[in-house]
Amino acid sequence: MDVKLANAPVSWGVDYAEDPKNPPWQKVMDEIAQAGYRHTELGPYGFYPTDADVLSKEFASRSLSVEAGFVFQILHDPSRTEAVLDNAQRTVDLLAAVGGRYLVTIDHISEERMATAGRRDLAAKLDAPRFEHMIGLIDRIADIALAKGVKPVIHQHAGCYIEYEDEIEAVLARLDPERVGICADTGHMSYAGIDPVAFYERHADRVVYFHFKDIDRDVHQQVLAENIPFLAAIEQKIFCPLGSGIVDWQGLAGALQRHGYKGAANIEQDIDPLISIDPLGDARKSLEFLKSAGF
Repeated sequence: MDVKLANAPVSWGVDYAEDPKNPPWQKVMDEIAQAGYRHTELGPYGFYPTDADVLSKEFASRSLSVEAGFVFQILHDPSRTEAVLDNAQRTVDLLAAVGGRYLVTIDHISEERMATAGRRDLAAKLDAPRFEHMIGLIDRIADIALAKGVKPVIHQHAGCYIEYEDEIEAVLARLDPERVGICADTGHMSYAGIDPVAFYERHADRVVYFHFKDIDRDVHQQVLAENIPFLAAIEQKIFCPLGSGIVDWQGLAGALQRHGYKGAANIEQDIDPLISIDPLGDARKSLEFLKSAGF
């Protein structure tokens, strides 16, 4: 099955451009290529060079092509609107200039929801005014992407206000499927109790991009039993190389084959860079596993 398999700075612990724990961007880009990937994502805006000509040359020198970028911002707080839109515009401009096809939109994690990640019975719901604001803001981000020929996709994420199945379905119901697609994240869905294979089967016509992740079964069970917050779960290495966790990769491969999926998938492993010391090795393991599973 032909799926473009990518990897990205997040697998090296890069979630924020200015984090002092980040490894050098050159090292990350080098190791993505060394691990055997030919496709990648931008990472957070500002981690890689923001001059499109410079960045294009850096990717080309490593035989890497860019599939996507992301907006990982606080979508549920009206006071952050202008900052979110500014980040989206900068990201889209750079993404389009280097040939990226998808803009992944993610509500940022919050202290309130990280405390109950994976536990729908404990999670506080977003009130109606903030939900309406979030929907409108996602639409405005979609306008920015579409104006540059980039496809906007919505991403469900543990520890944020679009986490559980009812929440992602409520958001999808309000967004025009002709405008906004889905980036299905197999690990974050599994964390939240969503079966990613069944979800894809229901929404195959709208899922145009994937984040391939896996989670450790034992750590996940402990996290749920002990109400361990999301960031602490990452420190306990809940995200693991693909094939060593709970995701049904053979089932997903079969579903993608049945529906004729021809897109891309970004392999990710959310890590703490001070604890996970071999992202290159893990990236290789994940790629080798997927190839053995028929991808």
